[in-house]
Amino acid sequence: MSAKENIQRFGRALSAMVMPNIGAFIAWGLITAIFIQNGWWPNEHIAKMVAPMLKYLLPTLIAFTAGKNVGGYRGGVAATVAAMGVIIGTDTPMFLGAMIMGPLAGWCIKKFDSLVKGKVGAGFEMLVDNFSLGIIAMILAITGYLLIGNVVSGITNALSSGVNWMLRHGLNPLLALLVDPAKVLFLNNAVNHGIMTPLGIQQAADIGHSMLFLVDPNPGPGLGIILACWVFGKGMTKQSAPGAAVIQLFGGIHEIYFPYVLARPVLLLPVMLGNVCALSFFTLTDFGLVAPASPGSLISIILMSPRGRMLIGIMGVIIGTAISFLLSIPIIKSRPDFQGEVEGGQPTGQSLPGSSVLTANSGNTQGIHKIIFACDAGMGSSALGATRFKARLMKAGLADILCSNAAVDEIPADADLVICQQTLAERSASVLASRAGIPPEKAAAQVIPLVNFLSDPALDALIGQLQESHSSGPASAVPAETPAEKPGSYDGNAILRAEDICLGLPSESKESAILRAGHMLEASGRVGYGYAEAMLEREKAVSTYMGMGIAIPHGTSQAKEKILKNGIVVLQYPDGVDFGEEKANLVIGIAGEGDDHLDILARLSETLGDEEVLQKLFSTDDRNYVLETLGGHKEN
Repeated sequence: MSAKENIQRFGRALSAMVMPNIGAFIAWGLITAIFIQNGWWPNEHIAKMVAPMLKYLLPTLIAFTAGKNVGGYRGGVAATVAAMGVIIGTDTPMFLGAMIMGPLAGWCIKKFDSLVKGKVGAGFEMLVDNFSLGIIAMILAITGYLLIGNVVSGITNALSSGVNWMLRHGLNPLLALLVDPAKVLFLNNAVNHGIMTPLGIQQAADIGHSMLFLVDPNPGPGLGIILACWVFGKGMTKQSAPGAAVIQLFGGIHEIYFPYVLARPVLLLPVMLGNVCALSFFTLTDFGLVAPASPGSLISIILMSPRGRMLIGIMGVIIGTAISFLLSIPIIKSRPDFQGEVEGGQPTGQSLPGSSVLTANSGNTQGIHKIIFACDAGMGSSALGATRFKARLMKAGLADILCSNAAVDEIPADADLVICQQTLAERSASVLASRAGIPPEKAAAQVIPLVNFLSDPALDALIGQLQESHSSGPASAVPAETPAEKPGSYDGNAILRAEDICLGLPSESKESAILRAGHMLEASGRVGYGYAEAMLEREKAVSTYMGMGIAIPHGTSQAKEKILKNGIVVLQYPDGVDFGEEKANLVIGIAGEGDDHLDILARLSETLGDEEVLQKLFSTDDRNYVLETLGGHKEN
């Protein structure tokens, strides 16, 4: 493994400890900003929560997450106990200590479990599991209390002193020269949450705010690049910029501007100088945020600003935008690829990475059932890309194709196609090959690298290929004609319509099947966005397998408000989907308003009581048969 890959891996590990807990950091930050003595609404009683949350809650969450990432849930529990040793052993907030003890505890548990695997006698498993965890956690906690805590405290104090020295001498703006190049290489989450956030919280605990929370999250420098492309660019560059500007400023997804910089790395200079100027302004005004701004949007910066200093934060964003915008103009105007012109004998945007992949996949798109958008953290750009592409799939009549997002290192093994930024293509292929157990060359053929998640010819081509293959595909494909054109089909108010039926689907995990059913309900307009995930939560609580090869997943009671009208979708798996020890050949997703789902369940139970009918439903390739058997009821 190269030095670059090791650095990226270390950065991802740091980020993975903090990012899942950002909500807790924001909760602490809001309590701090609102209720401390100099807050928006001072309240001495509520403000008593600030110090304990800083000392105990936040480091413990980091430790648990880190331990779980390495050693599973047992590793998380051991990490929590181990972290308490360093937390109690010193007066310094132990963020760095938690980031050390968490992975260490997870590793110890993982190694112990591998050593005793298959060697524990029957009936002694629980005894060994509980006592091994307790003994390991105890030893680590004592070690942390007596030794590691004091060492880490010294390191933390030294780092804090260094940060304070830079602040006193006005050198903090130079951090932009280190951070911004790392950002566009998709190390932004690692830098921000793995390094700046822990140091910033330490500083905020001392002086009430920290400028380190602004080194990475300021959306201004990236926004300046996008605005310059909007005003002075042409062609695809200009078309994609308006949407990107809104997402950058208010959504805080900075990955949206990375493709513009990666297309012409010289644009990194305007970004860095814009950030240097903004940080210089913050230094001169002694401005910082009380807690991390995540995502890095204007809204987050406003909410995390100290009382009475909100306008300074806004001005810093404007300064970063203006400097970056002005410095980008000559670059944008002079580059053919930003002007929609031909360069190197190829029309711009037509020789993008991914075109060869699409060619390799052409003819195979008929077998695509699950598309994954991947980014480094699995939250920002990939979530945006998946959401937008899912909407395009729905409009194209391809709602039976599951589209989701994931971190690069968590790409599921059953992904048929992975879409990622160009710089992550090789890593995505490597992860997919490892997880799916397929040759690297085959995995590479299943990865489409993009320049821009918002607007890319590769996505347009993919939609076209999927429509073409599915319109002439097997019975499982959604038909091109409308339900009214098919015999036995009902109108939009029917409980079940032709496009709500998918036949002959290949086996997949129950989670994928449930999400597929949920997304089809969303696409049909029966439920709002997020119902599919609520169905998955319901399955985790209580299995929806009903017996006789039938599973009827539906949302949690809390998701009732997302149901817009009654309906069902039917997914047929001839080879079955594993629901524990049983296989479901029919997965029937339900959306029922109020208690109407009970009526739907009763109707289904009555219809599916005939075993001969049931067996035919498991194997038929006739959508009309399924429609006539299950869809004979309309809404009132």
